[in-house]
Order: sequence, then structure tokens, then C-alpha cells
Amino acid sequence: MVILLGSVLTSARLAQAAEPVLAVLPIKLLDTSAEPTDQRAAHTERLASLGSDLASALGTPDLYRTLRVKPDDLRAACPSETPDCLLGFVRAAGASLAFVGVVHKSSTLIMQMWARIVDARSGRVLFTRELNFRGDNDEAWRRATEFLVAQIRSDPPSQAR
Repeated sequence: MVILLGSVLTSARLAQAAEPVLAVLPIKLLDTSAEPTDQRAAHTERLASLGSDLASALGTPDLYRTLRVKPDDLRAACPSETPDCLLGFVRAAGASLAFVGVVHKSSTLIMQMWARIVDARSGRVLFTRELNFRGDNDEAWRRATEFLVAQIRSDPPSQAR
């Protein structure tokens, strides 16, 4: 029984070690809507939830181990946010993949999200999607996140070995 349990634990550790580590970078917002209402607080919350929900949904034993990158840590390490700096930061954090996302708000009704998963060693884009969603509210953002997670799970990218 002890040998069997040890074997199971060793197998679990090997499986965990084989999972690629996906760093979820802070998701950016480009707001060109010119709406008069200041929505920065709501958008900051939605962006944080989007990143957190992605990291949680993709961080499963059958897919990735996820590392959520804090905006302040990234800003301190890569103030200019050049691709080389971002990928170097991700590698130094122990991740082999990076999730990069931008939400563009054209108006309250027209939203887009660009999402990429990049190999942190080569910089090669392994996954890319452009999503359109309607409405700048919690429900619309949640549905867009769920759709994106389903897209990634249906054909999960991993770095070339």
C-alpha cells in the first residue's frame, strides 16, 4: 500500500512538472469611446477579474500551471513593456508561455478583445484570437472570458519541445 501510494504521488509530481507554466500578464484596456462617464474603477475591476478568471480556469492539472503577473511587478521590471522585456520577465518568473490580452472599447455596445499565447523562449505566437462582444457590463465581460477559455481549452497551445 505504501509503495503504491508513493508511486501515485511520484506520477502526480511528474505530471505536474510536465504541465507548461502559463504567465497571465495584466490585461490592458484601450478605451476610444470618448464617453463622458469616468469608468476607470469599473474597468480596472473587470480587467482584474478577467485576468483572475483566465488564470483560474486555465490552471488545471490537464492544461497549465498558471502564474498571475501583478501589474506593479510588471511595471517595475518592464516600464516600457517591450516584447523582449516582457518575455524575459516571464522566463525569469519560471513560465514557458505568456498570455497577453487587450480589450478595446469603441463604445458601450462595441467591445473587442485580442488574446495571444506566446512561447516565452522564442517569442512565437502559438494562439491568437480576436473576439467581439457587446456591452460594457460584468455579464458581457464574463461571457467573453468564458468563450475565450473554451477556445483555448479546445486546442490548447504548448511550447515546442
